[in-house]
Amino acid sequence: MDSVEADELDNEADDTELEPVDDYDPFALYYDLHYQKVTVDLDFYREMARKVGARARVLELACGSGRLSLPLLKAGFRVTGLDISAKMLEIARQKIAAEPPELAQRSRFLQGDMRDLDETLGNEEFDLIFIGINSFQHLLTQEDQLACLRSVRRHLAPAGLFIVDVFNPEEKESYPADGRLEYDGAVYNPARHSTIHVFLSTVALPAEQQRHYHYFFDETMADGTIKRTVAPLHLRYIYRYEMQLLLEHAGFMIEDLYGSYDFEEFGAGSAKLIYICRRG
Repeated sequence: MDSVEADELDNEADDTELEPVDDYDPFALYYDLHYQKVTVDLDFYREMARKVGARARVLELACGSGRLSLPLLKAGFRVTGLDISAKMLEIARQKIAAEPPELAQRSRFLQGDMRDLDETLGNEEFDLIFIGINSFQHLLTQEDQLACLRSVRRHLAPAGLFIVDVFNPEEKESYPADGRLEYDGAVYNPARHSTIHVFLSTVALPAEQQRHYHYFFDETMADGTIKRTVAPLHLRYIYRYEMQLLLEHAGFMIEDLYGSYDFEEFGAGSAKLIYICRRG
């Protein structure tokens, strides 16, 4: 894509009206405790960062509480994490504060909207930008999706790499989505010496290409009382060629498409759609 076309794409984003996104602040602690055990994608992102180079400037969008950013920092990379949730970022900073000062010097955690990176990052560019496990799908409209992708393109270095990871909706169709309540495990809260039992209810809205999730975090206190926190989340699922069109329209070319974090080629039965992109 030539520079004139790229400028036109950037200008299209200027008048985009951004929709509200899910607010993680009320349940950030519970979400962090529940998902800190997820490690299936860590090796993948470490390997992709190494591919870009040891001195790569890395930007994780929707970084949350640092589940991916922290391992990349420990691997020696310079990492900027950006998230819209102040509470999630507070947890990330607390984790960094417990690490050696050298690691903290290579890290930044900034509050901002991945649909408008200029507001937070100015003209800064990065060698690797990624949106981890399904976070892109919190953008429920094509306008918001394109605003995000165009913003990413403006902040991706000319030779940089962009990775976006979403679930394969064809595989998700086999998951229960009729509103039934399912047990999703238990986690321990060391701050209150309490146990949190997690339940999940999912409803599919095929006409809107959305799935609405409700997490129920039931925390059993030391005195036996139970505190329930309900966390609603909304995701828009995206099909393979729909995502390809979005990326191409935003000025990217797709270098690889993986179906798993083991670098397997996407195919029938793949759980993931992991796009490896460069500026077009």
